[in-house]
Amino acid sequence: MKKLPLVAITMGDPSGVGPEVCLKAVRSSRVLRGCVPLIVGDLKVLRLHAKKMRLPGRLVPVSPEVLEGAALEGTALEGTGPSGVTPVLDLANVAARDRVFGRVRASLGRAAGAYIEVAVRLTRAGRVAAMATGPIHKEAFQAGGYPFPGHTELLAHLLGEGKPVMMLAHGRMRIAHLSTHCSLREALRRVKRRRILYVGRLLARTLERLDGRPPRIAVAGLNPHAGENGLFGAEEASEIAPAVGDLRAEGIDAEGPEPPDTVFAKLRGGQYG
Repeated sequence: MKKLPLVAITMGDPSGVGPEVCLKAVRSSRVLRGCVPLIVGDLKVLRLHAKKMRLPGRLVPVSPEVLEGAALEGTALEGTGPSGVTPVLDLANVAARDRVFGRVRASLGRAAGAYIEVAVRLTRAGRVAAMATGPIHKEAFQAGGYPFPGHTELLAHLLGEGKPVMMLAHGRMRIAHLSTHCSLREALRRVKRRRILYVGRLLARTLERLDGRPPRIAVAGLNPHAGENGLFGAEEASEIAPAVGDLRAEGIDAEGPEPPDTVFAKLRGGQYG
């Protein structure tokens, strides 16, 4: 029988929907067919949410030593399932007074950040095959000492490599963002030829590694109708089109700027990817 990969799932903000989402995810038959899930969080908080949501199953703490070897037999990780047990790497970092719902607290932001840091260490050490993240509250996150707009920037900081790029993926639809969490004014300032070229290169390499073949990439315009030859804005001519030319000169099959109101329909239809 093929051994399933062990995947660390961070609990997210203890007062938000993260614990509930994690608890429901680890009981999903679709999830369990693909991996052995391990929640990285606070066991007492998870039990509190499970009780409130009336979710079945049993939460069992595991120690970091359990994750040392490749063999999982005889550990609390065996038997995970909808009616079985769910292993939890319990950091026990939420005080009794902070086991609340829907509250923004710096202490809870610190707790959420700690789950991410531990999951990254486990992944880099090869103790888990991958990690998935529960939702954080960005205000609490920053108040708790993590000066990052979100997961993407924190992960880049912890890995210490390159500039962060977020990619959303759903089936064959993969979308890389030029900007992430920032004001609209700042997002407009980031529409630069150099940045588009960096994101395009990284997206092309990533998709080729995932699919085993060079991708075909659409670069969306910024303005309605991709600027309509300068009628609605100049960014397409001054920044986006030159960047697409740079990508094509490097052998990347890129097209654009594509009108942003139609590019997603073309992507869904299989024209790109």
